[in-house]
Amino acid sequence: MKAAIIGCGGQGRQHALAYTQLPDIQVVACCDIVPEKAKALAQEIGATAFTDYTKMLSTVHPDLVSVCTLEGQHAAPAIAALQHRAHVLCEKMLAATLDEARAMVQTARQTQRLLATQFNYRHIPSVKWLKELLEAGTLGEPLLVVLHTHAYCHHHGIDLLRFLFGEIVAVQATIRGDRTEVPYRGWETGISDELLYIPSRAFGGILHFEHKLVGVLASSIHHRLDDFMLELHLLTSRGRLVLRRMRRENICGELDTNLLLSELPPFPPPMPFDATFALSVHHFVRAVQGKPAVLATGEDGLRAMEVEWALRQASQRGETIQLPPTIFV
Repeated sequence: MKAAIIGCGGQGRQHALAYTQLPDIQVVACCDIVPEKAKALAQEIGATAFTDYTKMLSTVHPDLVSVCTLEGQHAAPAIAALQHRAHVLCEKMLAATLDEARAMVQTARQTQRLLATQFNYRHIPSVKWLKELLEAGTLGEPLLVVLHTHAYCHHHGIDLLRFLFGEIVAVQATIRGDRTEVPYRGWETGISDELLYIPSRAFGGILHFEHKLVGVLASSIHHRLDDFMLELHLLTSRGRLVLRRMRRENICGELDTNLLLSELPPFPPPMPFDATFALSVHHFVRAVQGKPAVLATGEDGLRAMEVEWALRQASQRGETIQLPPTIFV
């Protein structure tokens, strides 16, 4: 299969290198509005450089496309790629607005192509380890989960909590500070004000799950990324389990539990955060090939945005916001 990259910055390079690790995939094209970026990545992996993604799509006809543009510029190239019959892996967040995300999901359904969201945190080995324990019932009934994140990670936090514990049906939230306090100004690319996007000094959300689990998501731009990205505290009917200090150097974190370790499978060894990108790309390819895969779909990306919308509304209104199975049709 032929793969193409749209957006040749850091994430584009991660995707491109991940594809090159697969024997049955050839990266044939790299596209960026900055010619030097497209040429540099294309030369590195032996592909053709483009500055116009519509020309690229009609010229090379890729089977797979990774959309790695700025967050506010995902929808147009993703929809174009789907319409050219390519399967699309789009970086998070899925789109700049809910309407754009809905259009992307609808296009994927109409073209019968796979649209996936790059929620690579699903591929953290300790997350996989925890999910297997939950599915096996080893930990008993989950009662309370608290996820602390750096503000840049809270999109992933929403998806991780859904991935591990099921659907979120209602939210409450409090936000302190605004976008002007956030050093990264990616919101200037057009991210809707109706979405939480990147909390600043302090955000706290209460998440109600369909199976009566209570979740707390807390994030701040003042957490130091070099200290930790995530930290998950879980209380179950059998005891306590914590994944502490999930850092760039070791995204698996450190296990802290009062459960008998002899009753648990071995905790995964350390793994650098950057290794999760290749795993996510490889699973996308597996899904396209019809093989078993761990995948965040376009619908998952849209749902994460719907939860962000609800959290924003909950903070502004001072109310509990109910989420039906699908907020937007």
